[in-house]
Amino acid sequence: MNFSPRRHPHVLTALEIVRDRPASYRSTIRCIAMFTVTKCNEYGARFAVEHYAFDRETKRSDIIGGIARSIPVNATLIAKAQPSQMREWRRAMQAGMPFSPSDLQLIRRQRSDLAIMPLECREAALDETAAFYVIQRAGPGSSTMAQARRAADEAQVLWLTFLATCCRENDRTSLGSAYQAWRAIQNARPLPF
Repeated sequence: MNFSPRRHPHVLTALEIVRDRPASYRSTIRCIAMFTVTKCNEYGARFAVEHYAFDRETKRSDIIGGIARSIPVNATLIAKAQPSQMREWRRAMQAGMPFSPSDLQLIRRQRSDLAIMPLECREAALDETAAFYVIQRAGPGSSTMAQARRAADEAQVLWLTFLATCCRENDRTSLGSAYQAWRAIQNARPLPF
């Protein structure tokens, strides 16, 4: 198969969802982070981060509805592809329980204007990207709390990996440089407390 790099979308949101267990009908969303990149002709790009934590009682439908409302119109949405859910599907069917649609399927139902791209990313590729940009990731086996703290960084690493592997060289250069300048400014800001 011949792969040709593509133009970076005008608006792209990278989504990270942290659950208390691997995605299944029994897991609960505990945190979400969205990293939005908007290409601008004058100065490269604008970057925005949204990062929210939830208690166990927050309904999945309310969280998914909030995500759907937060993503800009006609954006491209990227998120990590979930591993095959066949085992969970079989368990649900054997127990007589309905199998729940994925988070991305639920977002699609509310936002038909979005281009949704589930990305299959090896952890090693994400680790390499994080190391290159000096972004700390929650390690394997990290607690839900540690993953939630790092969710915004994880969304950025996902976008940077997409940028490095799927986009044209001029987009990689200009957007990567704009991101590094933005990140330096973000890191220089004093903590709000």
